[in-house]
Amino acid sequence: MMNEEDAQELTRAPEWARKLPGLGRDLNAVKQSPLRHNTINLLAMSMLWGAIAGILVLGSVIPAPVYIPLFGFLLGCCFFGHFVLIIHECSHDMLFVSQNRAQQKRINRTIGRIAGRMFFTDYLVHWEKGHRVHHLRPNTPEDCQAICTFTGRALLKSYLKLLIPGMFIAYNPSNQYGFSVKKAVAGGAFWASFIGAAYLLGGLPAVVTLFVGMHVVAALNLTKKAQEHGGGLASEPWPIIQSRTYLYPLHWLTSPFFINYHFEHHANFSVPWYLLPTYHERVKAAVPAVLRPYYFHREFFRQLSGQKPLPPRELLAMSTTELMALEP
Repeated sequence: MMNEEDAQELTRAPEWARKLPGLGRDLNAVKQSPLRHNTINLLAMSMLWGAIAGILVLGSVIPAPVYIPLFGFLLGCCFFGHFVLIIHECSHDMLFVSQNRAQQKRINRTIGRIAGRMFFTDYLVHWEKGHRVHHLRPNTPEDCQAICTFTGRALLKSYLKLLIPGMFIAYNPSNQYGFSVKKAVAGGAFWASFIGAAYLLGGLPAVVTLFVGMHVVAALNLTKKAQEHGGGLASEPWPIIQSRTYLYPLHWLTSPFFINYHFEHHANFSVPWYLLPTYHERVKAAVPAVLRPYYFHREFFRQLSGQKPLPPRELLAMSTTELMALEP
């Protein structure tokens, strides 16, 4: 829910931007059939963790020189999917929905806490509280998730540091919320069991691949932040235009569960992942054509380098009618 200050901030945005949240109102998770919605997410979770188990089993079949780098990358994508599908959707109370809102809150919080502990993540601080601040008051001193949106040389240096074994630990986004003994113990217990299971399923190559996968998920998270909020987007005048949607080959793998539709997600964060493509079409049609290239793009490497330009302020100052007159 938006507070009064957030609502006032939105009203200062241009007319076309103010309309965007309402375009997804009927797509909100609580408007969907609980049976259908919950079935979709349960199947997605099962497929995701089934893929992780399958990757580990292949460690005993495929030669290590091929298996470790290739399946280490794929495992990292799966781990990233765990954050996007499970933890992220729980933070918006929409991994599972119920007609009983209090029950829905409890279910998502419980699953989010368990899923977060697996990866040394404090769900309540980082996601249930921190991620909502990121949506309602982005790029303010309160928004701990606005940091590390590196682009250009800073991003390249971060990628290179991840070549150091174990460096993924330093890039855990939950580190910024401080050390927690409970978080460390829970994460350590999970990983002790996970490493043992990996060894039984795929031998030593599977265990090595686990650690490669953790480096990959750290790199994917840096890439995600750069694409979504890097390149000066924090300086944009209204929160609703401080993000971008990015489309590129294989984005379904490296930005799983449609998290690449990030402009849309920030316009209405109650739309579940599987309806973001539908919402994208509505949002794109509502954004004046002259502004669309700034918010929906395929310039993947230009954005990573920090060289993709922001929309000129004179365009943002124009009315919707004036912007429509500029269309081809």
